[in-house]
Amino acid sequence: MSIRREYDVPLASLSTFRMGGTAREVAVVETEEDLQELFAILPSDRKWFILGGGSNVVFPDGDTDTLIIRIAIPGIRVLTQTEDDVTIAVGAGVSWDSVVSFAVDRGLAGIEALSWIPGTAGATPVQNVGAYGVEIKDVLVSLRAYDIQKGEYVVFRNTECLFGYRESIFKNVGKGRYVITEITLVLSTDGPNVPQYPGVAEYLAAHDIRAASLEDIRNAIITIRSKKLPDPSQIASVGSFFKNAFVPVEIAAKLKATYPTLAVFPVDGTLSKIGTGSLIDTLGWKGKRIGNLSLYAGNAMVVVNEGGATRRELAEFISLIQIEVQKKYGIAIEPEPELLDF
Repeated sequence: MSIRREYDVPLASLSTFRMGGTAREVAVVETEEDLQELFAILPSDRKWFILGGGSNVVFPDGDTDTLIIRIAIPGIRVLTQTEDDVTIAVGAGVSWDSVVSFAVDRGLAGIEALSWIPGTAGATPVQNVGAYGVEIKDVLVSLRAYDIQKGEYVVFRNTECLFGYRESIFKNVGKGRYVITEITLVLSTDGPNVPQYPGVAEYLAAHDIRAASLEDIRNAIITIRSKKLPDPSQIASVGSFFKNAFVPVEIAAKLKATYPTLAVFPVDGTLSKIGTGSLIDTLGWKGKRIGNLSLYAGNAMVVVNEGGATRRELAEFISLIQIEVQKKYGIAIEPEPELLDF
């Protein structure tokens, strides 16, 4: 078994939020065989946690005996190719943005709107990662996962993943049972669908682009996201800290009439999506700092760890925001990252 073991690792170094105590042991897994062997020898009472890129988790304070299993399975390979589409298999440990770059460089459409999203490919199905009208469920054919209960690998087809908004079977009934090791995506050769969002249209107009290429869209998304979201290597955050809110269209219309700056998007005939960032921004919280935490000056959805923040501070900080949003709009907002408690 070729698993690399690391000891007394600061949890802050494993998460882009840079919070937490110390992991007494970290196992870095680079093959499916090693993952299977690792679980075969793990004592039944040993606690463990599966980690990808650490861009959507917040660790607890204090030291932990929980084994952190970091999935670092590499590789992107083409499985099938036709005139209309190409199917690729991607190792769970591959950086997601490098997958998008791989596709765009080869003229393959479908995930260009998901550019510059941090984390690993294997993490994308867990919360059905999405942006600019595209979700991973739109391109995922299937995935391979290790079934810990059965001690064998299984394949999930798209519909078996039970995708929803930032949801999947792997966040609910399958949580703690399956470890994703590879995802299979189908990408189109037909060219891009330009995301129908004002920011994208403004970028294309500013650069006098009338027939956008995949590269144009990728550049637009990266430019927009880099203005709204801090670089996690420079500023400690997990990107958008809150899920967007979904409310009945009638309520959304009334709120929009009262607060014109709210970002409201139609979903269907009954629901509208309200950008939680615009809800918080209307409260005047953008850029506000309390102790070691703040809301990013460029985006009220982003909670920033200014250094040394504790989980208690974080709990109090997000609770204040949730209470204010509930009081003003009657809307309950939920955190998007996984707040761990070993």
